[in-house]
Amino acid sequence: MKWYKRLFWKIFASIWAVSLLVLVGTILVIGLVKEKDRFKEVITAKAEGYAELMIERYERRGFESLRPLPSRPSRDEFRSFRDHDRRPPPPHHRHPRFRDMWSVADRVLITDLKLGQDVVSGSMLACDEDDKFSFNLRSESGRLYQVDLDQSFRRSPVAHMLNTILSVQMVLILLVSGLGALLVSTIIVRPLNRLREHTQAIYSGELDRRTDEPLHKRGDELGELARDFDRMADYVQQTINSHQRLMQDVSHELRAPLARLQAAAGLAEQKMGEDDKVVARISRECQRLDQLIGEILSLSRLEQEEVSGESVKLAELLKEMVDDARFAYPKRTFNLHQLSDCSVSVNRKLLERALNNILGNACKHTAEDVEIDLSVDKADQCVVVIRDHGQGVTDDQLSQLCDPFFRGNSQNEGYGLGLSIAQRAIERLGGELSLRNHPDGGLEVRIGVPCEKG
Repeated sequence: MKWYKRLFWKIFASIWAVSLLVLVGTILVIGLVKEKDRFKEVITAKAEGYAELMIERYERRGFESLRPLPSRPSRDEFRSFRDHDRRPPPPHHRHPRFRDMWSVADRVLITDLKLGQDVVSGSMLACDEDDKFSFNLRSESGRLYQVDLDQSFRRSPVAHMLNTILSVQMVLILLVSGLGALLVSTIIVRPLNRLREHTQAIYSGELDRRTDEPLHKRGDELGELARDFDRMADYVQQTINSHQRLMQDVSHELRAPLARLQAAAGLAEQKMGEDDKVVARISRECQRLDQLIGEILSLSRLEQEEVSGESVKLAELLKEMVDDARFAYPKRTFNLHQLSDCSVSVNRKLLERALNNILGNACKHTAEDVEIDLSVDKADQCVVVIRDHGQGVTDDQLSQLCDPFFRGNSQNEGYGLGLSIAQRAIERLGGELSLRNHPDGGLEVRIGVPCEKG
């Protein structure tokens, strides 16, 4: 599973992202409103001081004293107006996007009410009526002036957002929200990971595995899930154990009448002779029934087999199996390929039973002139591949070959338990068994078993 698909990171990212959006939205909206109110208070106070200064200069020196001093235009102004091939305007006529937001020189219009003429500027303020604020000032000489103030808030929302996000308070808030998301993710994901470990243990055959005490005693939904898991595990264990006991008991109960039937067949053979067809048929059916009972017992006892065992070299084990198969099937051709030296530490009898079932199955269900290839290799695990060069099976049959008592088109040979026993044995050893139709023809069985440590 890729890291970004894990539940931990999904919960963490969701909580942190929601916290981030809520915080940013709240701070931007509330901060922008508060900053706008603060701006109006500050700019009004500055405008009053500026107007008093301009009126005092006007009454003492006249209009000439109110001309603004030349100032050096900004780099952006030069670049912008150079492209339009014209000189930059004076500071009090600058374009609104070049104005200093906190400067009042281009925001104030002072009118001498007695003369009815503008004192500072000869043009109207470039702002909406809603942003225009007017008040009267009386000078020390007693003359009355009207001051019009442009209170428009010209700050860019993007600049405000960047300043807010990069502020220390915002960083601390995001850090705290991230820690909170991490805590919530850990509280939820850790118990789920422990439950998954218990589930994997039951799947691997530890039917008596239950949740740990802290998880079982939790009072929240995860505790209820753990208790439900334990009840389910109890039910699964009881069901599997009862199923195994039933198969064993039935098989053992069949042994006694089968033994008596075989004894009766032997007596009949002595009286009627070995060439009697009825006696031969009875003996053959008794032998098949004895094999079926043996396979059922093997299938039911798999869960009780020990998994660990001695170190087994797969190449040597396959060589012994091929020698035995050549003796049992002298007309067969077996090709053994050792691609690498590989050893496993498992129950040798259990592994040998699985491999013998697969090899025997390939021999029983293909013609005598069909070759069988065996290979052993090592990658992430030890891999054994057994492939016949027959016709293979259909896709529908391929998915059912490991089901108990499924025999496909071979209704007269075997009982459909060979591959089922092999698959369960390999799974008990911690490996996996897979089947496929080889592109060049034939059925290929791939077995992967964990390599021996060290």
